[in-house]
Amino acid sequence: MDTRNTTTAETEPKRPAVPASRVRGPKTTTMMQYVQLFRRPGEYMMDCRRKYGKQFELKVFPGYKLYVLSDPDDVKQMFLAPSDVLHTGTGSASLEKFFGQTGLAWLDEKEHLARRKQIMPSVRGSAHQRTEESVRQMAKESVARWPRNKAVALRPYVHKFTIEVIREVVFGKHVPSCWDELFKVIWDMLKLNSSVATMIETHEMSPFGVKLLRAIRPLGLDRFFKQRDRCDELLAQAIAERVESGEPGDDMLAVMLGMTTDNGSPLSAVELRDEIMTMFVAGTETTAAAICWSLEHLTREPAVFKRLLAEIDETGSDEYLTATVYEALRRCPPNPHIIPREVIKPIEIGGVRYEPGSMVWASAYLVHHDPKVYPDPYAFRPERFLGSKPSTSAWIPFGGGRVRCLGDRIAIVEMKEVLRELLTTCDLHRPDMRPEIPVGRSVTMTPKRGARLELRPRTHRARRVTEADG
Repeated sequence: MDTRNTTTAETEPKRPAVPASRVRGPKTTTMMQYVQLFRRPGEYMMDCRRKYGKQFELKVFPGYKLYVLSDPDDVKQMFLAPSDVLHTGTGSASLEKFFGQTGLAWLDEKEHLARRKQIMPSVRGSAHQRTEESVRQMAKESVARWPRNKAVALRPYVHKFTIEVIREVVFGKHVPSCWDELFKVIWDMLKLNSSVATMIETHEMSPFGVKLLRAIRPLGLDRFFKQRDRCDELLAQAIAERVESGEPGDDMLAVMLGMTTDNGSPLSAVELRDEIMTMFVAGTETTAAAICWSLEHLTREPAVFKRLLAEIDETGSDEYLTATVYEALRRCPPNPHIIPREVIKPIEIGGVRYEPGSMVWASAYLVHHDPKVYPDPYAFRPERFLGSKPSTSAWIPFGGGRVRCLGDRIAIVEMKEVLRELLTTCDLHRPDMRPEIPVGRSVTMTPKRGARLELRPRTHRARRVTEADG
């Protein structure tokens, strides 16, 4: 065969990478972009992709050039980059006020790998089995306490449930004597996430600057820092109780108390505190949002709702329930944009060369709503995931690569058990059939009305979603 005039991918010279300085983005101010991203987290990013392409620049991280990635192949390249090329620690800077700088979320390279490997047993194996069994019972008890026969935003009730689940992960059966107060303090601290002030990187400010912000009471920072001090005291008390008891376990605190650093010393009190608070922040906000988004879509899709009810009532299978959870996480990922990576060494992604001092940010929302990846992406179709596992680069609600969320399996169990319990015991009445608007809550995306539903005790086998007019 004559191939003299045939051009193949192997014979084509590779095009030189485009410098990141050529990547376009909106020209509005940092504050304007930040507000848009907080108020319209998905829609704003979609607007930018339409205008500037699959990679674009945003100005929402002071001191860094931030570039958004929205193509699964580019995301895969980012996930596979060596740990000394891309760092994630600085990507959690806005949450430093909650969980400090010594925990897994702030570590990179060998330190991150070592800590992750050490903590892993507390969320896998026997520990996961114990947690799964507890979640099933906790879902029954929690849902039974939620209001009946009146329309309420379910989000606060769901969020309190997820906090109790993380208590199980962190403390296991050894519940601290101060848990009731600790729960209230953590709950109060997390209220800051509904304010734009939650994204202010106070650790980068001078003490005087922080003092000025605390004086502006509506921001909520003064109350937050007072509650944080009390939270630290209560966590220290809980840890001391456990050390004194000497009781073993497979819960996270027990695992961490048995861990050592490179020099053989145990984790410090600060490191223990930071890891625990990471779980109470990252492990609760996201799952609560995911459950609320599941309810939002289920109560607007009668065919999906009917099929899911039939599976729960008649088959004993959870295949369609699992697919429904996967689709909810695709359609409205709680973390619409996963942890940014700081470029430490030059890297080429998608034909663009990024230099040290810049950051790359994969948008789960944009990847999940790419019609080339998911046809009719705004439709809610659990069938997409029947008989197939989600792609690790095109389905990224839990991030990916070396820093994929450790609690992903627990979150999915929580979602499934709450949905199962709600649908088993209640008719779901939705007083307002208008679609929920996504709004930012810290780094998460949550329904603006908080999944407002009326739970009516189920007294018959044929359940349904009814509109306000019945």
